[in-house]
Amino acid sequence: MNFSRIVRAGIWWGVMFTAVSLLFLSASLTNAQTIEPEATPTVDRLAAPPTVPSPTQADEGAQLFWLHCQPCHGDKGQGFSDAPDDDWRAQYPMEDQFCWNSGCHGPRPYENGFTIPRKVPAVLGDNTLARFATMEEVHTYISVNMPHQWPGILEDEEYLAITAFFARDQGVWQGQQLTEEELADLRLRPLPTPEPSPTPPPATPEPTPAASTATFTWLYLGIGLFLILLLGGFLWHQRNR
Repeated sequence: MNFSRIVRAGIWWGVMFTAVSLLFLSASLTNAQTIEPEATPTVDRLAAPPTVPSPTQADEGAQLFWLHCQPCHGDKGQGFSDAPDDDWRAQYPMEDQFCWNSGCHGPRPYENGFTIPRKVPAVLGDNTLARFATMEEVHTYISVNMPHQWPGILEDEEYLAITAFFARDQGVWQGQQLTEEELADLRLRPLPTPEPSPTPPPATPEPTPAASTATFTWLYLGIGLFLILLLGGFLWHQRNR
């Protein structure tokens, strides 16, 4: 009888111990999962920009910029140089980071090759496009000279879309569908204020010939009258002597 009670008590305490152990183990696993740091996602800087449900002209320009301009001008439009620590060039595999040293992209490229410049200017962000006064000048330049390897290869509406993308970055685009006729009105910097020209002093009027003649006439009359009075006084004095 006592032995049975001891067995039942041992079983009861064993069950309780197991339950409490499982409870603490579950709590520990929950805390471990809660405090485990999340992995930082790796950003693919060579990937295309995200699409939007209803893309604007500038959104289409962003896609075209990625396709035709980003390889040289950078994912943020920052450009690149041949500096050892250049951030954008470092995104490419090592064998593609110094293409200007190869035969197909060097100073004298092979047939169907092209020379890659060692420095490409930034085109997005502050203090960019400084050589242009209006978006019309930007559009004219890129439609004639870009992309570097195949200048002028894009369609007119594609160059307009890239221009709208640049205009949005510069803060001069209001969301409208741009046409070539509107580009001259999108100024990148204000018109220079003309300096006021100094006011010349008033000119001294020159005497006219008629005025000069009248002046000399009165002068002669005055001299003649003085001589007559002088002669009359002299004669009157002689007569009274």
